[in-house]
Amino acid sequence: MTDTSNTSVAPTVVPVVSTVDDITEDFPHVRADQYVLIQMPSGNVKIVSLKPNTQVSLGKFGTFNSDNLIDKPFGVSYEIYDDKGSIRPVRNWALDVVEETNANNQMIIDNAAVQKLSHQEVETLKAESLKGNLSNDEIIQKIIASHAEFDKKTEFSKAKYIERKKKKFMKVFTPVRPTLYQINELFFNKNPEKIKGLRVDTLSQILSLANVRSNSKVLVVDDTQGLIVSAVAERMGGYGTIVAIHDGDNHNYDVLRYMNFSRRILDTIHTVPLSKIDPADPNDPFEEKTQEEIDAMEEFARRRYERRKNVADAKARNRELLFEGKFDALIISSPYEPSTVVERLFPYISGSRRIVIYGFTKDVLIDTAAWMRKSTSYLSVDISESSLRQYQVLPGRTHPEMTTSGGGGYLLSALKVIDCPEDMAIVFQNEMDARKNKKQKRDKKANASKKQKEQQQQQS
Repeated sequence: MTDTSNTSVAPTVVPVVSTVDDITEDFPHVRADQYVLIQMPSGNVKIVSLKPNTQVSLGKFGTFNSDNLIDKPFGVSYEIYDDKGSIRPVRNWALDVVEETNANNQMIIDNAAVQKLSHQEVETLKAESLKGNLSNDEIIQKIIASHAEFDKKTEFSKAKYIERKKKKFMKVFTPVRPTLYQINELFFNKNPEKIKGLRVDTLSQILSLANVRSNSKVLVVDDTQGLIVSAVAERMGGYGTIVAIHDGDNHNYDVLRYMNFSRRILDTIHTVPLSKIDPADPNDPFEEKTQEEIDAMEEFARRRYERRKNVADAKARNRELLFEGKFDALIISSPYEPSTVVERLFPYISGSRRIVIYGFTKDVLIDTAAWMRKSTSYLSVDISESSLRQYQVLPGRTHPEMTTSGGGGYLLSALKVIDCPEDMAIVFQNEMDARKNKKQKRDKKANASKKQKEQQQQQS
């Protein structure tokens, strides 16, 4: 039985941006000193730390002042309309609904000659737009009007052409809340090696297989820049305990700081170095001073000593929390051999609890699965892979995307059981008795049938 009662634990030492607001991650408006995702017309996403009174550059799409975005709602598109960085909300500029047509573009000659505007003229229009003298819609309308073959295009082709020009010339951006899905997609598309190729559907499978929920006590070994730790923390919502094992003296949970978690959620995360997971290993050395020595310090030295002491005490309490054990799940993504990591952390996991291991390739998981199947401490050992394919969903144009990711990694899951030889002997004896009784019933039935046949033969 797992103890899920509240335990006094050490405060987190994760250096991330946070506030005292308990609903920081759910606040509906953009707030100062937080991270926000900026979705640009090209489809690219940029993550920005929104400091007050600073200029945020979006490259060729322009620059805006951060104060103009602070306290504005997420999900609303804004247009940069002058060279001072002023922004204003814009209406939905997505593709318009077009009617179905059987026409085609067979007779269209699509080359540079069909565009009457020269490159220099287009650059002049863009310069006028940056000055605020010309709107982006006007630029697009001028380009369309100067296209000799535009009227010959089908409605679908016209819509695609306009969409391409909007992505190129519109200075429109949309602030998006940094949710786990958005952050996972951002890293997977731009720097998949940082998160070890962990795709969002595989991450959801990890949370499901490990049965992560509020008031859980979860042990995580994370080398995905903190993506798994962030996912577990978001799922638990600030209720429960997370002990995160990291390689080296200091963790590198880069993803965690982008999530804008409230202090309530951050306080559930406790980090322990992989080199300190053995109770026999000593804590980091720290020379404590007497009260007289502390009183004799200068103010700066005293504050530095107290800060170092708080960190040392927090690390010691985090280790004690690990050694208490009774964890409800073990999630592993590590560059080391998974079986060695499982062996070292096995005593801290409660019985009938899930162990989930992520690997970008299947090879290392196969060896670990074979090792688990030979042991009497694991049940339901299974290796799985999920597939994901994006679809374009538009009226008359719904179809799978032409390109997709090659894979999102593999998962090895197993159930920990407590091997008790005495109980196993009882179970074995019960099975043998059941087989013996079954055989006796079968023999008795066969003898009765044989005796009945003999009686029938004698009567005939």
